[in-house]
Amino acid sequence: MYFNGMIGLYASYGYSAFLLYKNTPVAASYSVSMQMPVVVMNSAHVDELKKQLEIVKQGKGYYCLTVEEGIDEKEYDEWAGRLREIKVNSQ
Repeated sequence: MYFNGMIGLYASYGYSAFLLYKNTPVAASYSVSMQMPVVVMNSAHVDELKKQLEIVKQGKGYYCLTVEEGIDEKEYDEWAGRLREIKVNSQ
């Protein structure tokens, strides 16, 4: 998760976004510039996640947390495709 100072929220992309979306209430969308799904969360939400998950690495403005759950590629692809389609159709 990376802190985005422009919007004051943490963002996570791709597989990380997918795992967060499946396991916690976060806002999901599709980043056209990054060409992958993105979820955003506020600092309070991140603080709760840090209590629940192991912090593997952290630095200024980012956290790397571990999740034991694996990725179902088909489920991820379908989710990412839906988000991409919603984004494209809303432009």
